[in-house]
Amino acid sequence: MRKIFVVALYAVSIPCFAEIVRLNSPDKTESINYSCADDGCSAWIDSDTGKISLFKDVPTSTVSAKWHSPRLAGVSFSCGSPCNISFFYQKGNGVSKPVHDVLALDAQRACVLKPTDDGKGIALAPIFYEGGAKYYWQARYSDPRFGFYTQSAVIFSTIKGKFQTDGKLKLSYLNKDGNNTEKLIDQKCPD
Repeated sequence: MRKIFVVALYAVSIPCFAEIVRLNSPDKTESINYSCADDGCSAWIDSDTGKISLFKDVPTSTVSAKWHSPRLAGVSFSCGSPCNISFFYQKGNGVSKPVHDVLALDAQRACVLKPTDDGKGIALAPIFYEGGAKYYWQARYSDPRFGFYTQSAVIFSTIKGKFQTDGKLKLSYLNKDGNNTEKLIDQKCPD
């Protein structure tokens, strides 16, 4: 019996090494790196200036990472359905604060469509906020011009967006009658 216990204890004490996933930037000067283990996931940027942490040991089991443009990288993870958190990196701007529930991304102008911080609407917001305008544009869920479907427990889950090449936002959502609706938002994120 004693021999079995020692073998079992030895097997438990062997460290579990997680694979590191590396995604090089288009110009190969930087890379997004992430790794997941039993205690969570970590992500960082390797650049010519060193290692820049995005997050460490977040209790999640899946991470997605992508270079959205030659200069803008994003790393996201789920915080429960439909919640997600994204961190962005851009040389010169560094790492963004956590951005919750990105509904659309304009990589060229480094801005996103996301729920407002108070949870009462959606907004176009800069990824790298440094004072000034917190939102470039916003719409409340109660705004009659849109007629958003407000019976959902998570209203933003019924809203999607796609940025056009000219920077305008094509908003797709479920309206108060339960019908799919599309609107083109003229307000753009600044270049």
